[in-house]
Amino acid sequence: MKLLEKIKKQVILTQDGSPFVPQYPGGIDPSRCNGCGECVEICPQNCIELKEFEDRKVAVITKFELCIGDGFCKIVCPQDAFL
Repeated sequence: MKLLEKIKKQVILTQDGSPFVPQYPGGIDPSRCNGCGECVEICPQNCIELKEFEDRKVAVITKFELCIGDGFCKIVCPQDAFL
């Protein structure tokens, strides 16, 4: 069996034994983001940065290719700005 086929059949399990389902953000709604930086602080891959947008700071996903889909950014966002 080829390596890629083996990898596709593997499942990552969470602590309770259920399969891990990635929670990739679909983006950030700048009209909802208040620039608090909670998502920036919690992202283990440093995918999110605060950037200037219409004279204020908002969170921007700058390195989506590094995102591991843990969903922490969505969980901590007090404005529910993650799509």
